[in-house]
Amino acid sequence: MTIEAVAFDKDGVIFDSERVYARGLEQAAAEFGVALPADIHGRLTGVSADQSYAVLREYFGERTESFIEEHWLPLVYHLLEAEDLPFIPGVESLIESLHAQGYPLALVTNDFQENLLRDVNHTRPDLLQYFSVVITRDDVKDPKPHPEPYQRAAALLGVAAEQLLVIEDSDTGAEAALAAGAQVLLLAHGRKVAPEMLARLRRVIASHHEVIRELDA
Repeated sequence: MTIEAVAFDKDGVIFDSERVYARGLEQAAAEFGVALPADIHGRLTGVSADQSYAVLREYFGERTESFIEEHWLPLVYHLLEAEDLPFIPGVESLIESLHAQGYPLALVTNDFQENLLRDVNHTRPDLLQYFSVVITRDDVKDPKPHPEPYQRAAALLGVAAEQLLVIEDSDTGAEAALAAGAQVLLLAHGRKVAPEMLARLRRVIASHHEVIRELDA
């Protein structure tokens, strides 16, 4: 089936913010006196705020809320203020090119609208003009990996889910898109993708430069 619209995840697909969150988590946890396992970042990638809280509660217990609100997030916001939040290479030109070609675009994130607007305003305040649809955690009852965010995106874009091409970087986001019936390109950032996931994807891509070639194929 032909692709009629394209949807982008936010963190790890548009913004290279996950490394900042990971660095902030490691530093804040060390200052808090808690040792975290090496796989913690994988468990937190692409999940909702509620799911992140549940994971962190395993290590911080009753102190989880104070750790997040008083240590981790303030440190992350400081890092984001002190450093330019980088875009994933190639994503700006990809968004502009797809928009120029007439593809309706959606931005679909598990993040809250407040955080999305902060990231956009600190980088490219004009970015959202390219997106016909923006869906955040505030707009859905069930976040990714539930299919609701991408089902909603397809409906608002006016296309069948099968005609929606989704660019995701996490298994959580990919599961949501696949469950909605969309076609998925997984920007894996060099990580190994499980065979059962790989079999369901349209393709794994190494960079955004591959998206236009995929649409032209």
